[in-house]
Amino acid sequence: MAPTSIAFIDDHPILRQGLIEIFDAYDEYVVVGGGSCAADAVCIAEQQSPEVMIIDLLMPGDALEAIARIRMKSPSMVIIAFSASDRVDHAINSLEAGANGYVLKGSTAADLREAIVSAMQGATFVTPSLASKMITALRTPPSRSAGGARLSVREDQVVRLLMKGFSNKTIANELQVSEKTVKHYMTLLMQKLDARNRVEVVLAVQKLEQKYSDRN
Repeated sequence: MAPTSIAFIDDHPILRQGLIEIFDAYDEYVVVGGGSCAADAVCIAEQQSPEVMIIDLLMPGDALEAIARIRMKSPSMVIIAFSASDRVDHAINSLEAGANGYVLKGSTAADLREAIVSAMQGATFVTPSLASKMITALRTPPSRSAGGARLSVREDQVVRLLMKGFSNKTIANELQVSEKTVKHYMTLLMQKLDARNRVEVVLAVQKLEQKYSDRN
């Protein structure tokens, strides 16, 4: 049986190289590519056509958009989102974009292999500790007082930089996207948070975080 081709996309060189070396040692896998940004993910998917891609979410470029583009062109490819974020909305957004699974960084190589095998068998894999949180969140009706707003990974990144007082141009440079893309996300944020401008976006997010903190 031919080994399964796999590629790793992560902007942390040591982590990426470590994963490559670990999976290179397994007879059932052959590593065909490695990259450090969303653009690399799309390029490797198109040029190498790996059967499995492990994609970091919080890296330069729009990882969710990359996952969606890859899924559209390669319906059968197994895509595992690999992230340090244990936020339920980040996991849900990844799965909605087209990922077959969501594995938290800090998991073992065995956990990652389990996720790959499960996904190749048609199942959706989520790190168990996060899966429990997702089930609880999905069973809990959205709070009207919290606005029911659920931000994507990229929207959350834009908000965090906005809260530091960064301009659209600076945010674009930080995230390695175009200024037009940042303006697009700003429009989405204003719609989701019922805000009229950048200041109201920041105030709305701070209010939501305070309400969440008070409940916990």
